[in-house]
Amino acid sequence: PGLPRPPMPPPMGGPMGGGPMGNGMPGGAMGRMSGPSSPGNFPGGCNPGSLPPPPMGASGSNLPPPPPPGGPGFGMPSGGPPMPTAPGMPLDSEALAQLRFQQVAAEYEQQKHAGISPEVAELAEYHSLDERAAKALDEEMKKRKDTFEADMQALWVGLEGAKNPSGLLMVKLKDMRMGTFRGMSALNGKVQEFAKKYRLDTQAAVKLGEVLDKREDPEGDMEKVGKHLERSNKPSSLMMMLLRDLREGKPVKEPEFAAAVGSKMHEKELEKTLRRSRSRDRGRR
Repeated sequence: PGLPRPPMPPPMGGPMGGGPMGNGMPGGAMGRMSGPSSPGNFPGGCNPGSLPPPPMGASGSNLPPPPPPGGPGFGMPSGGPPMPTAPGMPLDSEALAQLRFQQVAAEYEQQKHAGISPEVAELAEYHSLDERAAKALDEEMKKRKDTFEADMQALWVGLEGAKNPSGLLMVKLKDMRMGTFRGMSALNGKVQEFAKKYRLDTQAAVKLGEVLDKREDPEGDMEKVGKHLERSNKPSSLMMMLLRDLREGKPVKEPEFAAAVGSKMHEKELEKTLRRSRSRDRGRR
């Protein structure tokens, strides 16, 4: 006491001076007194422009990027089953090989039927004709524009059920070139009446007409064939079996089997039995 008080040192810049950061106050004090937008909000009164920017997320926010699918934090524990393949993801080698095989098969079918009329291509695909037979048919049908539809209809029926449709087609093409192919015209009036009487389908009727054209006695053959058909409950199937002998020029044998249930002859026998029973009943009265 009694001694003079030492003078205060002059203000200096920096943290303790009157600069823009300190303003004569300790570092950070200004920040505690200033508002939210003041630079003093950062510890030590640091300038926010001098800090490194935080890492940016995938969406542009200041969040860490999401973990990869199937990893921790993706709704399932680490090491769990893999997520299903999403559309657009690459295929495995087996799927690529199968896709390539389908493409090659489609290209082959297009090349095989290239230049062939749609009607011929449809017939060839349905009957599994080989490439040689399909092209031969297309070339021949281009010469038969007047009878195209009738000939194609006859081929559809004639090739049905054939064990070797390509071989049978080549035989029919030979008949076309020689002028002996009848087509649907083989179903003349007598053959149509015969087919209707014995319940033959179109395929059996057409093939019967084609074979009878090459037989010496077609009417006699039909009479003998009818004896077989009237005993069968599947006349069309039996007709296809009898055509083998007819094509080879063999004679038609007499039937050696009894009438099957449901056959035409069986129905006739039932009618006779009913008539006899009715006549007996009338006699008793």
